[in-house]
Parts: sequence; C-alpha cells; structure tokens
Amino acid sequence: MMASAPLLHGFGARYDLPIPLALYLYAAGGVVVLSFALVAAFASSKVGEAAVRFPRLPAPWLAAALRSGIPRAVAGTLGVLALLAVIVCGWAGSEDPTKNPAEYLTWIYFWAGLVIVSGLVGNLYTLFNPWSAVYDLLSRVRSPGPRFRLPNRVGIWPAVAGYWLFAGFELASGLANRPWVVATLALGYSLYTLAGMVLFGRDQWLRRCETFTVLFGIVERFSPVEVEMDLEGRVGAAWLRPWGTGLLTAVVTGWDWIVFVILMLSSLAFDGIEATPGWLGLQATLVPSGDPLQLALVKWFAGLTLVTFLFLAVFVAIMRLVTALGQGRDWLALTTAFAFTLVPIALVYNAAHNYSYLLVQSQGLFPLLDDPLGRGWHLLPALSAYRASWALAGAGTVWYLQVILIVVGHVIAVWLSHLRAGERFRSTSRVIVSQYPMLALMVAYTMTSLWILAQPITREG
Repeated sequence: MMASAPLLHGFGARYDLPIPLALYLYAAGGVVVLSFALVAAFASSKVGEAAVRFPRLPAPWLAAALRSGIPRAVAGTLGVLALLAVIVCGWAGSEDPTKNPAEYLTWIYFWAGLVIVSGLVGNLYTLFNPWSAVYDLLSRVRSPGPRFRLPNRVGIWPAVAGYWLFAGFELASGLANRPWVVATLALGYSLYTLAGMVLFGRDQWLRRCETFTVLFGIVERFSPVEVEMDLEGRVGAAWLRPWGTGLLTAVVTGWDWIVFVILMLSSLAFDGIEATPGWLGLQATLVPSGDPLQLALVKWFAGLTLVTFLFLAVFVAIMRLVTALGQGRDWLALTTAFAFTLVPIALVYNAAHNYSYLLVQSQGLFPLLDDPLGRGWHLLPALSAYRASWALAGAGTVWYLQVILIVVGHVIAVWLSHLRAGERFRSTSRVIVSQYPMLALMVAYTMTSLWILAQPITREG
C-alpha cells in the first residue's frame, strides 16, 4: 500500500462481513431512530434559550497560556516551517508522491489530521496558521493598516469558492499527487492570502475570505474549548464545554454559511463515491477515451458540483418541511441555524473515511525525514529503515470503527437539531413534529454514509 499514491485510501485485504451489509445499514438507521425517541422523551421540555444553554467550566489557565503568546509563537513557527517544507520539497524533492514530504504534510497531516484533532481539542489552526504568523511578524516592522473595507454583501463567499476549488483540486483534477503542483499552489495561495490581509485587514480577510480559517472556525464550534477574543484579537477568557454544544451558539444568517457547511458534507461524500463501482462505470461511460482533462471536468462538475447541489436541494426541501411543521418564521435564519447541526456528520465521516489513512499512511513521512529531498542525505538515520505498522488498521477493525463513528455522529446531530428546534419553535409539540423530516434526513445520511464507506473494504461473506 505504501507504494501507491498517499492520496488513496487503502485497507489491504477486504473484510468478509459476517452478516449482509443491509442489516448493518438498517441497524445503524434504527439506532438513530431510537436516539430520536430518547431525545424527544427527555429533552423536549426545554424550549427557548434554555434549550441551547449548557454549563461552561472556566479555564483561566488556558486563557493565561494563550495570552502569554508562547503557544502562538511556537505553533506559528512550526506552521511556517511546514509551509516552507511543502514548497521546497514539492519543487526540489522526488516526483514520486510516496517519497515526497510535501504530499504527506498537505493531504494527511493538514487536510485530514488537523481537522480531526481540532474538532477533538480545539482550533489548533489559529495557532499554526503560517500566513497570520508571517503577517504578524511583518506588521511589527511596518503596519500601515487596511486600504479597503470588505462590503457586507461579500459575506464568506470567497471562502466558499476557495473550498470548492481546493476540494476539486484534490478530488477531481488528477494533479493532487504531483508535488510540484502542490508546492506551486501553496506559494500562490500564500501570496494571495498575504495580499488580502494587507489590503483588507488581517482579521477581516481571515474571517471572511481565507478558506481554512472559516473551515476551522466551524470545526471549533464542535470542540470542547471556547475562547473569547476582543476586536483586536486579544484573548479575554476561555471555557471548557461539552462537545458539539458550540454549534448551538448564535450564527450569522446567510446562504454562504449554508453552502459552506453543505460543501463540507458533499466533498467528503464524493471522495467516497469515487471509489464505488457505480461511479467508476459512469466515468468510463462518459469519458471512454480516458482523457485526463475530460476526466477532471467530469469529476469536478458531474461529480463534486452535482453532488453538492443534490445535497443542498435535499437539505433545503427538508428545511421547508421543518419550518412548516414547526410554524417557524424567517426561513433563511432557521435554515442557517439548522445547517450547523450537520457539522458532526461531516466530522465523523472525515474521521471514519480517513482512519487508516491517518493511522497507516501518515507513517510514510517518518523515513522521508532522513532524506526529504531524495539527495542521498542521512539527517535522521534512525528513521531510514522505519516500516509502517498496520496494528489497529485491519479491514475488520476499520469497518466496525466506521460503523460506531457514523452512528455516534448522527446521534449527536439528531440531539443538536432537536435542541435547536426547541430554541426556535418554543412548543414541545411543534418541536417533536418539526423534527420528523430531520430524522428522515439523518437516517438517510447514516445508511448512505455507511454504504459508501463499505464499498472499498468489505464484501458479504
């Protein structure tokens, strides 16, 4: 497996299911239905603000550490070094993606790993962000202030476009496993981001236009850490809270936020769909010549973009029903608020889909540290003979862990959606009735997610 491109998700031998796959799917859907019944029975009494109010544990030690600037300085330095490593190794290192650190740093440690860890412990990207670290360093020398102001109507649409482009590059372009392309785009994005911060202001640009700041800001809402910051970016206080409850805090209303969250789901779904026999057959039918450019266009538009529109259309239809049954007002505000309850689904699917990717293929970076540019160096001889361990990454282990993760994520989403309905509809009967369409959506998501995940690793015995 380590001889193949690090962008592929591999599990070795396929796993023989002891029972038909359909039974796993129905059982998982049944657990989600049961969770809905339990939430309706024990959480429906909370309406209004009480439905989304949770205890927070003050963490003055964390606030003090963040105010000291030491974590930000250390992590920012590491982030800049990682970015430089991607650029230098991508241009000067091996053309083989399995032997170039740029591929591992970009796709495994950043794109997959940092998102998952940030959801578990807090927004690490704010500390490791290399572009904010460079800007902060340069601003100490000269800080003229922003020249322009972003209009409110811009929203976060630039970040949405950036996410679509980045996901399309990884999943559809066919160029994501070429280190020099990754390095070139990393440099280009660096210049784009730094220029945006200079022209429009650091915080304005990061919060509204920088794709990864917006992404990790959404992931942060799921994490158990809440940090209060003033308009100058200074840390005021910090708290610990139950996982997921940050997604119930106030949100900015807008189609841009809805589309961003849907893209988080649809891009992961298409990543799995690409490995299914059905998609491979359709792809061969649409592009029988196998032309790379035509394949890229089919994947990007007939694949990623079409799946995104399908996910968006289904969610919008469900929200029409939710609003009507709950007799709610301000449909766009309701739809935006409920969109954030889907974030746990995206996070657990990311973890389930990338489990073996992170556990096994991430180890491929270790021996490369001995000779990162493939020049015959021996910087860390102890790592040169390292071999990846497949412990806890057998197909059977992966499958059952995926089932658990997917079910748990959808149960959390059901719970959050129910609480959000209690806040917005303020009547126990309306809350329960309004959530029947969301329950149907969650069950469909659960069964579809598991079916997609099962395709490359399982077979019915």
